[in-house]
Parts: sequence; structure tokens; C-alpha cells
Amino acid sequence: MSHSPLFKIFLKFGAVGGSGVAVNLLCLALFRMLGFTDSLASALAIEVSIVSNFILNELWTFRDRVSDHRHYLQRALKFQAVSLIGALAQWSVFLTCNVLWVYLGLYAHPGADLWSHYGPLVSQGSWQAIILSPPNVGDWVYLSQFIGILVATTWNFLVNYFWTWKDQ
Repeated sequence: MSHSPLFKIFLKFGAVGGSGVAVNLLCLALFRMLGFTDSLASALAIEVSIVSNFILNELWTFRDRVSDHRHYLQRALKFQAVSLIGALAQWSVFLTCNVLWVYLGLYAHPGADLWSHYGPLVSQGSWQAIILSPPNVGDWVYLSQFIGILVATTWNFLVNYFWTWKDQ
């Protein structure tokens, strides 16, 4: 069975993305071990995976679409911009999921009533407090991160395929 060229590129992009997920989650764990807040650890892990993914996509996924190596910096900046929008989406999903886990009662300290603290902040639209002092959801933080990665991957592939590495 023959697959379309777009499908083959998507598989490569997915493989690179898979390595990016591993980089992202390992960096998240490392930054948390170093004492960073979950929000900052997530943001830093996202940026490390962006750089890793660009290098691999440039050298492997889209190498057939690169006709002019002089535009490497331009592609890197486009990829960074696309990825930052994807990262913002990922991080927003991360924070939203963490609040959802609290709402559902799935967090590090099941005996505590975190919703009585965070619920009014959410209903008032006071996300700043949640960003600066996120709820401790324990290991649910990894599921939050992974769901955000799925959202960002869809955005990143489509925009990078049609803009960053468009056919020349």
C-alpha cells in the first residue's frame, strides 16, 4: 500500500514529535526536581523541546523541501513563532487541565478541598493567581502536559508544513 507524500512527512514529523515529547517530559521532571514551580518547569520544558524538534525537522523531516540553506535562520524563526503559539496553547491546556483535576477531586492531597480555594478564582476569571500559584495536582501534571502536547502538535504540523517549510 502506497502512502501519500504528506502522510510520509507527517509520520516523520510524528517521530520527531515523539522524541520531542520525551525531551519535554524528561525536562519537566528535571526542572521540577531542581525546584522550579510546575508552571515554569512546563514552560522551560516546552522551549527545550522546540529547539530539539526544529533541528530534527530541518535535518530529516523536511530536508527534501529545503532548497536554499541560506534561509535556515528564517525557517528557524518561523518555526519558533509557530511553536510559541503552539506552546501557548499547550501551556493553556496544561493549566486548564490542572484546574479540571482539582474540580474533579484528582490531585495530590485528596483530603484537601482545593476547589474552595481555586473555584472562585476560576469563576471570577482570575487566572493570574492560578498561573502564579498553580494547584498541586501531583502526578496528574504529566497527563496535563501530554494533553497539551497533542493540541500543539496538530497546530505545529499544519502551519509548519504549509508555511515554514512550504514547497518552493
